[in-house]
Amino acid sequence: MYLQILELSLLAVAVGVLALIILFIARRQQPLPPDVGIRYTPGEQEIIKQIGELRERLDKVIPPYGRVGYIPSSIEELKDLLGFTYVKVGEKELGERPPDVDTYEGLDVELLQASRNGIYIYVIRRGGKKLVAAGTQYLDYLTIRFLSEFLDYL
Repeated sequence: MYLQILELSLLAVAVGVLALIILFIARRQQPLPPDVGIRYTPGEQEIIKQIGELRERLDKVIPPYGRVGYIPSSIEELKDLLGFTYVKVGEKELGERPPDVDTYEGLDVELLQASRNGIYIYVIRRGGKKLVAAGTQYLDYLTIRFLSEFLDYL
């Protein structure tokens, strides 16, 4: 009986040592390869998020025509680009003049956007230059801003 207790205790010690060896070897395995993507700290992630938001805001501020690098060099190109039926800059006129344009052109405004009988009329004044345009397409704020900046190029 004395031998059985001794054998059982030696067996328990051997099993414990074997378990420790297995755990030690398991921990020494090569680390798993990192994910394909790069991991960032929370601070870096916040910076990247804010840069993305700034990029989106800048894309909204820069006119679409400026983003692609095409700025028309004449009012003929501007008329074709935006699909106007009538454009007037200074004394130069292109296209058929709508009947109601005189009413709006005579107003002393920096920016006017009006719709009359399905025709959108735009009057933009900047730096002593005045652009009067008419067409069937509605122009958003950024395009109108682009037209205002276009007057600087002429």
